[in-house]
Amino acid sequence: MASSSTSTSTSSHGNNDNYVFDVFINHRGPDVKRTLATHLYNRLCKHDLRVFLDQQELQEGENITPQIESAIRTASVHIAIFSPRYADSRWCLDELLLMVETMSKARSTIIPVFYGVKPADLRWTHSKNGAYARALCVLEEKKTFDNQRRYDYSTIEKWRNALSEVADIKGFEGEMYNGVKTGVLQCLEAVFKLCNFPLVFKPKELLEDVVEAVLKNVRRTLDVSEYPEGLAEKLKDLETTVSLQQESGKARVVGIVGLGGVGKTTLAKEFFNHHRSNFKRSCFLFDVREKSNLNFMQKILLKDLAQLYGKIHSPDEGKVKIRRYLQSCQALIIVDDVDHVKQLDALLLPARDVLHPSSLILVTSRDKRVLINSDIAESSIYTLKGLNPQHSRELFCSHAFGQPHPVVGFDEVVQKFLDGCQGLPLSLKVLGAHMRGINSLTSWKAQLHKISKILPEDIQSSLKISYDGLDEEEKKIFLDIACFFIGEDMDTVIRIWDGTDGEGGLSVGNLQNKCLIEVDEENRIRMHDHLRELGRHLANKEPPGCELRLWRPTESLLDNLSGQLPVRGIRMVHGNDTEQSFENLIELAGSRLSINMRRLQLLRADGCFVESLFRVGQLTQLIYLRWENCPISSLPSTIPIKNLRVIHLEGENLETLWQHESEAPLQLRELYIDAPLSYVPESIGTLEHLEKFVLYKSNLESLPNEFCHMHSLKHVGLKECEKITMLPNSIGNLTGLQNLDLTGCSNLQRLPDSVGNLTGLQSLVLARCSALQMLPWSVGI
Repeated sequence: MASSSTSTSTSSHGNNDNYVFDVFINHRGPDVKRTLATHLYNRLCKHDLRVFLDQQELQEGENITPQIESAIRTASVHIAIFSPRYADSRWCLDELLLMVETMSKARSTIIPVFYGVKPADLRWTHSKNGAYARALCVLEEKKTFDNQRRYDYSTIEKWRNALSEVADIKGFEGEMYNGVKTGVLQCLEAVFKLCNFPLVFKPKELLEDVVEAVLKNVRRTLDVSEYPEGLAEKLKDLETTVSLQQESGKARVVGIVGLGGVGKTTLAKEFFNHHRSNFKRSCFLFDVREKSNLNFMQKILLKDLAQLYGKIHSPDEGKVKIRRYLQSCQALIIVDDVDHVKQLDALLLPARDVLHPSSLILVTSRDKRVLINSDIAESSIYTLKGLNPQHSRELFCSHAFGQPHPVVGFDEVVQKFLDGCQGLPLSLKVLGAHMRGINSLTSWKAQLHKISKILPEDIQSSLKISYDGLDEEEKKIFLDIACFFIGEDMDTVIRIWDGTDGEGGLSVGNLQNKCLIEVDEENRIRMHDHLRELGRHLANKEPPGCELRLWRPTESLLDNLSGQLPVRGIRMVHGNDTEQSFENLIELAGSRLSINMRRLQLLRADGCFVESLFRVGQLTQLIYLRWENCPISSLPSTIPIKNLRVIHLEGENLETLWQHESEAPLQLRELYIDAPLSYVPESIGTLEHLEKFVLYKSNLESLPNEFCHMHSLKHVGLKECEKITMLPNSIGNLTGLQNLDLTGCSNLQRLPDSVGNLTGLQSLVLARCSALQMLPWSVGI
């Protein structure tokens, strides 16, 4: 059979041809859809794979849709479930043909599952013995309305050849599992279908083995580098270090150390891409040094390796769960950019003790002492050096000229740039991008003269050349990112800076073009260590009269708050031990602190510190508020919400938003709430600029009809909102909506017919909406 709709993670509208899938499930719906196919789909989705499973049959005369063809061509793994009536369907056979073609051209993998049939049934189809042979004979004899053959001899032979080819691939035979003949399963399915009962029996071992085979073969590569000069040699050296590790009865641990900007994370991602398929589970923990919340990192580790979800309240609790749930798990783990022993104590040590001995943990750090103090042997640490002269030249020229060698006449000046960079990939990349588009040799020499004053004594200073080339708005955004927004969603960050003219997006684009920031596959902003440190250094050393950016909870920060300079932004997530210090500061600083806070625009903090700041004075210029561990039930009237563009609130007590309908933040572009919210003010309909609205684990039973007045909405997320039973009937008025995520709305019973009016919808996510029986006819799936 074939399909005309997609997995729950895809859109029901618009152009779906461009969707990319990890796995395609080819099957005959009446045989296995409600049993094996659906169970496989659900299991694979839990591994964060994008799986294509159809929802309805194609009708007689219909061809494979472009969407199905795109799904087959993009998937790296195809599961073909061969059931007794599989060959009755020309669409199943057409899909199989395309899968075989893709396997030969794109190195995809076909995993055959023989469910009620044997491989021999696929091989011997020229006789009339066997279900597949008889089915092909029937198709061969089919006629059109004018008595012509519906399928020519060539098509029939292509189907036979495809079946025969796949029969020779090592797969899974259903009769080999649980000691139960697959024919018995088919009888059970038929009985349960007649009684209209769901079949709860699952051949668990078969599911486990197929899922494991998919995880070994699926391609989920991390983005590594546009120009990977020298990377293959570094990877080979690292693999040698790994291969020399002695078996000790515990998981192997290997470290990568080197100067910031030398390419440790790049090498770790390349290793991950090459070797993850050799392990049953894998996890890449990015930027551990930047993410100080070890509970969160432990949560990611448990989610990726054990599919365990839920809160972790302390690192000690996380260590207990790691030891308990990762017992004998065979895994590849990358712990990226650690700078303190406590990080490895929370992540590495508990996992190493319980993982399967064939597991591998790879740790990157700029500080070799951190690894040694965490009991990683010095012989297990690979020291990453810079690029050799040839690869340095190729990398620099690729960024500067778009080719691996200089243009005519520039060899000498290029060599002087290379001498200054000393093989450091980050400097080669950033300075090469800085020179891109400068065609005058005189200008190159002038730039070189500028750089020669600060290189090679201080490589980091060379990066300031690119910073000096920014306009004032771009410099401000670069410093904001370095201090506050690394790892944040790019669209969120743009909404913070965007006014009515949209300059924020343009500035961020220019920073990308100059290689000062990058955006990863999850749309999160990344900045290399050297650039981040440059930005934070400049944020502290700008001339007198500048605005302060404060991002570290230290005593010196308290001094800065009560000093002479105005404050532009604060990032403060502190512990109980500093709470009293903040209270004392508020009491002592008085009017001076009030004056300093008047220009505050960016605030990310938690608990009582936020309340303390709002008591100081009117922060009328505030445009970004992220309040974690919010202790109140609604936003107090002292919060200046007039100019707020992005609000993120997280707290266990928050029940509503603003107290009075007249207090709606009319400039708001994004609203994210992680709280047991029970009421949304009707005035939310007045937020005409709101583009993104996300509720997580709210207690709402429904949304107000006024919600559907916000025509600028592009993304709506109601995640884990288990009490919601329906959406407003007027939701179809949100014609600009692109993404609707209803993950975990387990009591959602139906979607309004007006959903069919969402002509701009690109993504509709209905994962774990267990009470949802069907989609409205207007969706057109």
